[in-house]
Amino acid sequence: WQVAAIGPAGERLVPFATISHDGRHAGRGGLGAVLGSKRLKAIAVRGDRRATIAQPEATVALAKRLSERSFGPATEKYRELGTVANLLVFNRFDALPTRNFRSGRFEGVEHLAPEDLAPARRVARKSCAACTIGCEHVYARSNGDGVRLEYESLFALGPLCGVEDPDAVIRAAAACDELGIDTISTGGTIAFVMECVERGLIDGRIGPSGRHLRFGDGEAVVEAIRSIPAREGLGALLALGSRRAAERIGGGSEAWAMHVKGLELPGYDPRSLQTMALGLAVSTRGADHNRSGAYEADFSERADRRRGGPSSAPLAIATEDRAALLDSLILCKFLRGVFDDLFAESAELLAAVTGWDVTGEELHHVARRVINARKCLNQREGWTRAEDTLPARLLCDAPETPGAAHLPASRLQDMITAYYRERGWTEDGRVPKDLRAALGLDDPAFGS
Repeated sequence: WQVAAIGPAGERLVPFATISHDGRHAGRGGLGAVLGSKRLKAIAVRGDRRATIAQPEATVALAKRLSERSFGPATEKYRELGTVANLLVFNRFDALPTRNFRSGRFEGVEHLAPEDLAPARRVARKSCAACTIGCEHVYARSNGDGVRLEYESLFALGPLCGVEDPDAVIRAAAACDELGIDTISTGGTIAFVMECVERGLIDGRIGPSGRHLRFGDGEAVVEAIRSIPAREGLGALLALGSRRAAERIGGGSEAWAMHVKGLELPGYDPRSLQTMALGLAVSTRGADHNRSGAYEADFSERADRRRGGPSSAPLAIATEDRAALLDSLILCKFLRGVFDDLFAESAELLAAVTGWDVTGEELHHVARRVINARKCLNQREGWTRAEDTLPARLLCDAPETPGAAHLPASRLQDMITAYYRERGWTEDGRVPKDLRAALGLDDPAFGS
């Protein structure tokens, strides 16, 4: 049997509750709360037959070729250290969000450095079935139990909350897994509330200990996490997520509630990664690094990561299209760097498995259709260009410290306009009728 289940947070409709399966967690967007709202605890399935493959020999040959490529440098860091390998790199580039995005560099980063964390605490390395990468690294807690630790969890429960104690971060990640809540939204909401406490807007005591939720206190983070599913005391506020919590707290706190469309930001500082800034702003489900891997462009020679512009638009679009295809085919995103031509080679793989006569250009058309379908659904629900933006804290005309990266609101708007134009949308971000018709999206379900 294979079981996908929700935890206590999903049962109590926490909006960032996860669905868990085989040690992994579908965290972003709160699907666990959707299951909870339907009083559905789990879905269990058991396969009783083998999959049929149209061209077995060709499929095996293509799989072997892909497997051999995946051993190369494009995936080495994931194999050796996992995604936590990003921590020091991002810190060096002033792109590691720290203390609720007050800065992009964490002074205590060496305490969480994966190069030291791995030999001291890593107890196992795991992988999906037949995977050659093995990106899943399991770290030991102080009690000896293991927990899988990813970069996003390390960033959100560590630097974002000012915490440099590795044991506290690992225990916080384990608590999120056990309760079924998204680590990014959890850390983002806790960091937001920490700042509200620091500014004197709320008391910030966590019951029953009465401990104050303050930046740098790892024990307070763990205790705060455990209060969320119960929705008691401070946990009731944290369970709202940063956007709704800011609406309740008021006092101008909306300016430092770090979310896009209600989804808390991942571990990339948009001021230092400005192609990523565009990708996060226009993403149809909010601040989602998996729907847009635009940071790839920022770390390449194709972009000036500290100064975006209209030329950022096609770079962001290319990463969105690739992500949409990989998700549709259910291919691992860590393989994106091993293809010479993702669309053409994916068509070859799909044809071998299914027998379909499909080309790379047709798959690119499918990817564009996915992106536009999402936009149409948002458009149908009344979302406008106003939703395509970033938190006020990230948008300023001059840096707070000399030489620091900064992102003026006007620059972001210029990038968004260029993005709409490149997508073939109107200036206010709507998908025009002729484009919808060309993509097969003229069904009333996609709006008018």
